[in-house]
Amino acid sequence: MKNLLLIVCSLIIPLGILAQSTTITGIVSGAEGQMIRLIAYDDFISQKIISLDKNEIAEDGSFELSFDLTETIMAFLDINYQRAEIFLEPGKSYTLDIKYDLDNQLASYYDRHGLLYDFTKPDSNELNQVIWQFNSMYNKFIMDNFDHIYKLHDKSRVSTFKLEVAEAFPSADSGYFEDYVTYKLADVEQFARLKGKNTLGTEYFVDNPVLYNNVEYTFFFKEFFEKFLVTSPDMITISDLIIAVNDNKDNKAILDAMGARPYLVDDNFRELVLLQSLKGLYYNGTYKKPQVLNMIRDISRTTSDPMHKKIAENLLETLTVLAPGYPAPDLQLTGIAGQAFKLKSIKGKPVLLTFFRSDQAGIKNDFDRLSQLFNVYNSGLEIISISMDNEPQAYIPLANSGSYNWTFAHYANDPAVYDLYNIRNLPLYVLIDVEGNIKLYPAPPPGDELEKAVLKVIH
Repeated sequence: MKNLLLIVCSLIIPLGILAQSTTITGIVSGAEGQMIRLIAYDDFISQKIISLDKNEIAEDGSFELSFDLTETIMAFLDINYQRAEIFLEPGKSYTLDIKYDLDNQLASYYDRHGLLYDFTKPDSNELNQVIWQFNSMYNKFIMDNFDHIYKLHDKSRVSTFKLEVAEAFPSADSGYFEDYVTYKLADVEQFARLKGKNTLGTEYFVDNPVLYNNVEYTFFFKEFFEKFLVTSPDMITISDLIIAVNDNKDNKAILDAMGARPYLVDDNFRELVLLQSLKGLYYNGTYKKPQVLNMIRDISRTTSDPMHKKIAENLLETLTVLAPGYPAPDLQLTGIAGQAFKLKSIKGKPVLLTFFRSDQAGIKNDFDRLSQLFNVYNSGLEIISISMDNEPQAYIPLANSGSYNWTFAHYANDPAVYDLYNIRNLPLYVLIDVEGNIKLYPAPPPGDELEKAVLKVIH
């Protein structure tokens, strides 16, 4: 049984390769009637989440997911934000026994444990099994040898471990697994500084394909190029970088400077590194966000690489979602009387969204304070409180208590709501202006600060 960590992956589908049907079936205990999803990242830089398939878990706990794949990927099984990673190969079928902890769902996102699962008919040569076995070897190796590797830079121990891995998996017939091992060990060489930057970059990037779907390649890539532009003054000074971004929106100047690196001689690979770097600059307060977005937009328009175009377009979406001035994601909600309505149907007033669970400690106190605010500003403000309770009726006694005269709704058990509003803790407050754009995310809880924010959007 494995409780696996979330790590970086992508789902970029190469053109011209025939997709094969892949299925996952099994039993989930403790989650009858819940939605199970299979999700992935659309690319490893933007980490935009896409859904491969979803289905309601039957009363007997059974489920089935079906989707097409063209190459091996890492994806996530998800039930109400409890997740587990799984490696999937085109054309294969998987049967799982999944354990779901209902109580764990009530915890903060950051405190939740992942899903636990077993294969009902384990095959020691199956990709997930060999990765789990290798990871167990790897973790023990790092724990036993950390000081020698990290402090003493002992290359011989890594070389010995490589031989042990080769002996342990003589029949592992998987290119994905071979690359997984290669780049996981490359990261050891990186964090322990067993090789210089130019040596590492040349060895692992020059004349090698970009493995968009291999999780360890993508992890190594992102670690290697972490803060690349702002930590390479010999390549481009900070002042020149600021001018190139904030004043000139000049991708070419940066690309030309990057070309001095021996592992960045390839124009296409250099463009990929620039996309990764621009994402970092977006979150660096020194650089103007609109300028960075324009530079990403320029790559989207001019690149000849369809993968880079996808990444650029996804970045433009993920960097601006929930940002002030950008449209609030629409929601399909279910009202108390069972009527369906969309968030975008609320027009003419700013909207304060509140995501909550009715059994949360302190939620009634929060709503009592919110009621004071609403009683003063109800003519110019719409409040929609969205229940994230498992049971669609659980919040109705609270909503009908007579104390709260605004709109209540249920999230209709759509787990995508968690993704759309990046819900990590409840309650969550979001203020939307009269044009339907995000004004404040997250907004403060009911109190003086929230009232100040509301006053700024009431016309």
